[in-house]
Amino acid sequence: MEHASGGLLTLFIVFFASIVGGEVSMRLRMPAVVGQILAGVAIGASGLNWVPTDSMPVLNVLSELGAVFLLFAVGIETPFEKIGQVGAEAFRVALLGVLIPFVLGFGWAFWGGSKAPEAAFVASAFVATSAGITAKVLSELGVLDKRFAQVILGAAVIDDVLAMLILTVVSSLAKGSGVDLWSIFLVLVQAIGFIFVLMTLGRKAAKRGGKLLGKPMSPLSPWSLSIAMCIGVAVLASYLGLAAIIGAFLIGMILAETEYQEWIHEKLVDLNEFIVPFFFVVVGMSVDIRAFGSFSMVGTLLLITLLATLGKLAGGWLGAKEDRAIIGIGMVPRGEVGVIVASLGKAFGVLSAATYSLLVAMSLLTSVIAAPVLASLISKRTTSGQVDGFGDGSGEQT
Repeated sequence: MEHASGGLLTLFIVFFASIVGGEVSMRLRMPAVVGQILAGVAIGASGLNWVPTDSMPVLNVLSELGAVFLLFAVGIETPFEKIGQVGAEAFRVALLGVLIPFVLGFGWAFWGGSKAPEAAFVASAFVATSAGITAKVLSELGVLDKRFAQVILGAAVIDDVLAMLILTVVSSLAKGSGVDLWSIFLVLVQAIGFIFVLMTLGRKAAKRGGKLLGKPMSPLSPWSLSIAMCIGVAVLASYLGLAAIIGAFLIGMILAETEYQEWIHEKLVDLNEFIVPFFFVVVGMSVDIRAFGSFSMVGTLLLITLLATLGKLAGGWLGAKEDRAIIGIGMVPRGEVGVIVASLGKAFGVLSAATYSLLVAMSLLTSVIAAPVLASLISKRTTSGQVDGFGDGSGEQT
């Protein structure tokens, strides 16, 4: 009973911290996600240290569920037709948003004295994009139906495939096995095949058999089955080398074409009020601010954060047709994806403790910076009618 009470206390601390952080952030006219991430920093090991280490496995599961259900809800609001309309533009944004940050990250690390394997992992962390953080901001602002939101979400899916390919290559180098072309080919085939099957067979099944969700006797069967499908497809995506959130996003897009779309989304809103904040708080808890006790470390952190931000911004600016600043900033947050890449490099013994701390902090900082900037750009866009945050007048208005 004591153990159960301790676990409940930990859940209370994390959840209440997310409420306070989100409320303070919104009162300062910033997205709630910013306050939730900073709340994680405050209660984590480098802050008040209110969360026991033995509670982290449970919190990590809740965090992953939060990210999965967040992207599932976003997918429910994003039918395939909308993404299909911006497919080519999203691909350009994703490709340039991978190449430019990779070159910047590798160049900074290599010229700074890192060996090729470490520089490659640094570059891979630069490449990562957290779809969850951007999706939350877009959802809070109610702009998921806008064209720029479709480009960002489409690019995030493609970005994930490209990032997994790069990570496969980098991991092979770290293990000293050279570049495994077969592994790269296998990841590519699995990822593209998975997305293709869902986009074709999955959509057809949803359109023809959507009523099957209501066949069981329970009046809540469509809700229960949709949650089961969300988790199942998310697990399948992770086994195929993609992020679980991509699978959740895609199955959400499929269910968006059924008659239960509005009903499922309405129930998800209530569920996500509880589960999603765990994702953002745990992301914040992963940062050890004690590693930045010197001016040199702080300066290095600011430099790599600037490079990481400029890389994604340049990819969005060059790849998008309109709303370039919004799309570029929307691809900036690294969030949990950057943390995962850094953790993998540390596990392989490739990244030093200092480099690991820098990459994790950069992943957090890009998320905290990008969220309010993205919200500000979108607010200006919707109120003034400008095409992008810099008001260059290019492209067409929506």
